[in-house]
Amino acid sequence: MLRGRLSNGAFILGLDAENVRRLTTGHPILVSLAELGGTDDVIIMYGNTLNDIERDIEATTGQPLPEPTILPRRQ
Repeated sequence: MLRGRLSNGAFILGLDAENVRRLTTGHPILVSLAELGGTDDVIIMYGNTLNDIERDIEATTGQPLPEPTILPRRQ
């Protein structure tokens, strides 16, 4: 996986074919943005449908998904 940060602060996460293969076989990718100067972690998941992803998250965490958060628009 390619990881980087642009001068405007945007993070870049580039997936290659091996990453996609792992995702499609049920292996989420955890990325710590701390190594790029961020403060959060990102989990990248794959599912054939959004319902598949929701089911996997709930099975992994034992909790339902939180209500969606509306993100502010970047100018």
